[in-house]
Amino acid sequence: MSFEKNVFVNCPFDNEYRPMLRALIFTILYLELEPQIASTVSSANIRIHQIIKLIRSSKYSIHDISRCEPLKTGDLPRFNMPYEMGLDIGSYEFGARDLKKKKCLVLDKDKYRYNAVISDISGQDIKDHNNDPEQIVASAREWFFAILNRPVPPASRIWAIYSEYQLKINASLIANRYTQHEIDNLSTTEFIKAVKLELHTPIIGPITFTIP
Repeated sequence: MSFEKNVFVNCPFDNEYRPMLRALIFTILYLELEPQIASTVSSANIRIHQIIKLIRSSKYSIHDISRCEPLKTGDLPRFNMPYEMGLDIGSYEFGARDLKKKKCLVLDKDKYRYNAVISDISGQDIKDHNNDPEQIVASAREWFFAILNRPVPPASRIWAIYSEYQLKINASLIANRYTQHEIDNLSTTEFIKAVKLELHTPIIGPITFTIP
């Protein structure tokens, strides 16, 4: 794995968040970067070791803390996202020299909501997305535009291309005998593979974009 191209993605994995996650993953891949997401495994110890490995191997990281509250009445809050974010920020503060180059984006659903939840992160890059897939593309793109030393297409173009690729990916999967239910519930790993496969025959290639 290439440290310079890896993006550690720490976000919810529930069904309602899936459209957000897919839009974010596509944006990362379209900008020729590599999303790094820990696979779900049965052992907590193995999982956290895997997460630490991904954090260490990623120059960039995106943490979405918008779903830390309980999913429904009676549930407990979900602390995985802020916990992994803390590990990542700690790796920058206490890690080896290469980790000093790390860049971190924090996403939340509402602007400034983090002040009431975890105000100690106020020094980080924080952007909101309003639970809108198109907005999460815009927020991620704005951050990458600021930190990548190369041209980045406007958010409207990335979103339009993503919409085209969604149709292209769905058609390809249907041609390979996937049902619509299977497409809707495609695992993150399989979605990444499907996007990469289609990007090899791009509708509009990311390298063709230039700044006027």
